[in-house]
Amino acid sequence: MFQRILTVLILMLGSLDTLSSQEYPWAKIEALKAQGTDLRLRGDFAGANRISRQLKETFPDLGIGYAINLNTLVTQLSWDEQQTRFDEDILQDAEKTLSICRKQIDSDQGDYRAHYLCGQAHFALTYLHALRGNYYSAGTNGSKTISSLEQALKINPGLTDAKMHLGVSYYYADNLPPYIKAFSKLLWFIPTGNSDKSLPYVKEVSEHGKFFKDVAKYLYASILIEGDDEDRLAAGTRLLQELVASYPENSRFQLRYISQLGATGRHEQSLDAAGVFIATDKQYRRDPVDVDLAKLWVTRDLLNLKRANKAIVTFNEITRQVSFPTWGHAWYLLTHAQISDLQKRRDMAKTLYNRVIKMHANYPSSTILGMARAGLNQPFALKEPPL
Repeated sequence: MFQRILTVLILMLGSLDTLSSQEYPWAKIEALKAQGTDLRLRGDFAGANRISRQLKETFPDLGIGYAINLNTLVTQLSWDEQQTRFDEDILQDAEKTLSICRKQIDSDQGDYRAHYLCGQAHFALTYLHALRGNYYSAGTNGSKTISSLEQALKINPGLTDAKMHLGVSYYYADNLPPYIKAFSKLLWFIPTGNSDKSLPYVKEVSEHGKFFKDVAKYLYASILIEGDDEDRLAAGTRLLQELVASYPENSRFQLRYISQLGATGRHEQSLDAAGVFIATDKQYRRDPVDVDLAKLWVTRDLLNLKRANKAIVTFNEITRQVSFPTWGHAWYLLTHAQISDLQKRRDMAKTLYNRVIKMHANYPSSTILGMARAGLNQPFALKEPPL
C-alpha cells in the first residue's frame, strides 16, 4: 500500500530457542523492524523482504519477521486488489504468526507484543478474505483483530502503533458495504465499528507513531480524500504532498498525489507533479509501468484543460497498459473511449465504454462507471471551462 536505506544493525546471532521473552535483544530487533518499515515506505519491497527473512531466521520463535512480511504483502496487494499472487503467502504467514502469538499468550496472558502480533495477523486475513468475498472469514477475523489490539493496548497503553490497524478496522467496520450492513445486526461475526476511535486513532499514529507514523499518514490521507468534503480533501492532499517530499522514490505516493490533484481540479499542479515524476525516472529507477500510469494522468489533465491534441500525443506514448493494475486499466479504457469519441470513431468508443462497464464487478468505482455510461448515451466532448 514504501524506504530509506539504513545500515543493517544486527548480525546473525545463532539459535535463541532457550531465551525467554525478556532476554531477546529488543533494541536490535526494533532497529530491524524500523529498517524494514522504512524500506517499504520507499517502495523497496525486495529490501523489506530481506529484513523479514532475516528476522524469521534469526528469531524463529518471535513472529515479528512474519508480521513485517504480512504488512509488506498487504501493501503490495492493495495496489491491485484483483491480483492473487500474494494470497497464499498471506495465508501462510498469517497462520504462522497466529501459531506463534497464541503460544506466547498461553505462556503469558500479559504479553502485549503477542496480542499485537495476533492483531496484525487477523488484520491481514480480514483484508484478504474481504477482497475475495469470504465475508464470514473476514468478519470473524475482523472481530479478532479488534479484540487482540484492544487487549494489547489495555496491557500497554503506550503502544501507539497498534492504534493504526485498530483505527482502520473500526473505520471500515463503520463503513461496511450496504448489502453487508443490512445484515450486520443479525450476524455476530461482523465487527462493530467505532467512529469515535477510528479516525482519531489513525490520526494519532500519523502524528506520534513509533514505526508506523508515515504509514498511518498515508492511510489517514486515503480516508480523508474519500467523499467531497473540501476541508478533508485539502487536508488529505497536504498529507500526500508531505509523503511525496519525504519519499520521492515511492511511485505509489507520487501517483496518488498526481491523481488527487487532478481529481480536485488542480490540473496544472497535477501536470507539474507528473512532469517531475517522469523527469526523475532514471534517478529513482522507476518501473516503466508507473511512468506510463503517470502519462495516463497527464492525458486526463490535458483533456480537462481542453488541450486535445497534446492529450492524444501523450496517450499514444503509453505502451504498457496491459501491465496496469485493474483500476489503471479501467481508466485507460475509459480514456481511450473518450479520445475515440473526439476522433469521431464512435463505434470503437462504444465498444470501449462497454468494456469499462463490464469491469464494474472487479473495479466497483461509481465515478468511472458513471462516466462510461454517460459516454454510451452521448459522445464525449470537451466542455467549455466555467467563467
